Amino acid sequence: MSIWKRGFAFSLICNRVPEINISKKDVLWGYVATFFQIASGLVVLPFILHFLTKEEVGLNYIMLTVGAMVSLFDFGFTPQFGRNFSYIFSGATDLAKEGLQDSVGETTNYRLLRILIDVAKMVYSRISLVVLILLLTAGSVYIGYVTEGFTLVRNSLIIWIVYSFSTFFNLYYAYFSSLLVGKGLVMESKKAMIASRLTYILLAIGLIYAGLGLLGVVIANLIAPFILRYLAYRYFFTVQMKGDLAPYSSSKEERSHYFDIIWHNARKIGLVMVGSYGINRFGLFLAGLFLSLEEVGSYGLMTQLVNVTVSLAANYFFVSEPQFALFKVRGETERLLKRFALTMNVFYWVFTVGTVFLIFCCPPLLELIRSQSVLPGWPVLLAYSIVILLEQNHSLFSSIIVVGNEVPYVKPALLSGLAIVIGSYLTLRFTGWGIMGLVLVQGICQLAYNNWKWPHVVCRDFRVSFPRFLQIGMQESLKKAGDALHHRL
Repeated sequence: MSIWKRGFAFSLICNRVPEINISKKDVLWGYVATFFQIASGLVVLPFILHFLTKEEVGLNYIMLTVGAMVSLFDFGFTPQFGRNFSYIFSGATDLAKEGLQDSVGETTNYRLLRILIDVAKMVYSRISLVVLILLLTAGSVYIGYVTEGFTLVRNSLIIWIVYSFSTFFNLYYAYFSSLLVGKGLVMESKKAMIASRLTYILLAIGLIYAGLGLLGVVIANLIAPFILRYLAYRYFFTVQMKGDLAPYSSSKEERSHYFDIIWHNARKIGLVMVGSYGINRFGLFLAGLFLSLEEVGSYGLMTQLVNVTVSLAANYFFVSEPQFALFKVRGETERLLKRFALTMNVFYWVFTVGTVFLIFCCPPLLELIRSQSVLPGWPVLLAYSIVILLEQNHSLFSSIIVVGNEVPYVKPALLSGLAIVIGSYLTLRFTGWGIMGLVLVQGICQLAYNNWKWPHVVCRDFRVSFPRFLQIGMQESLKKAGDALHHRL
């Protein structure tokens, strides 16, 4: 059965259920927030590359990789909570494990919202505690190994402990973003993120200048989440929202019931995230075992800068996700297709421009700031950029499938991740290909299935060919540009 036919069967929501509109301000704030999210890495990056030793740079990327590994314990809850909050604010009277409910209320179901908020608090408090324990135990063993007993980098044990607690708090407050985006408060969620990232930037640079090195970076990363939580709480829990939620509470049985509903697809998304980690991150983890910290720093720098391009290119898509959910809820397939095609057209163009900049401009800029770490050669940069373009392309197409509350790609993601982990290990262990070997393994494994499968499935269900999809995206982009020009005139 088509994934669209299994969605909501109704076509109209009562006017008292608010429309989730993505305004120009939302998009603008989305780009500003993405800039600051990127800037939290890029603005601080020159100071890291200039003032920190090569070993500290390598350790920094390894810590980020280990932190990403442990954050897999989120296990798909963040996107699943976000979508279900969107369903509630779009008028859903109940939640379902598969597909979407056929009924819609005239107003937001605040009793259901109260229950889901309590479920989110319960889930993230428990997950974050487990994560902290793992970081301080197994994580400490790994970091101790790659730093030769915490001797290669000054204060490396203290650095790791502080980083562990910063990861804990980032995960503990993760559900606030789901609340804001689910309600359509995209601009507000971005403002909170900007304030948090700006705090990180100022603190990190100041502490690096003060001579704390990598320790200053992780201290800044520890403080920043509290700014995000404070502002997100104020934006969501207004006086009116508190009043609407006040009459309701949740029982243990209700929390258990709706946890089962959320967990049904969250575990699938979580398994996909595990596969995605194997695809995108585990190579850096293995590199820490087989390559020098200097080579790890070069590989990590490349992945960071390419991810900057991805973040900018995919920003319009992510800003539009609440609207995707609303179109899906209403069964407005044509509007969903046009909006999705528009966001993908933006993605392709921005990624292309960003890749050109990365290959031709970033190496001389690194020389200009006298970076202690360098990027790999242009053949590796180009190959990795193509691999990530195809990877992110099918990932965004997959996200459209998930909008319908279905996750059909768990096994392929896990198998691809496993193949990449095995291939990366064998390449590092038995060849001298180094970083290029890791890139080629990832690209070949993804080309075998995922890169073409999910765009094909989505285009089939939209009843368009991929070339036609690209044409729609270009037409919508030209229409948007024309409307903007007409409005300006």
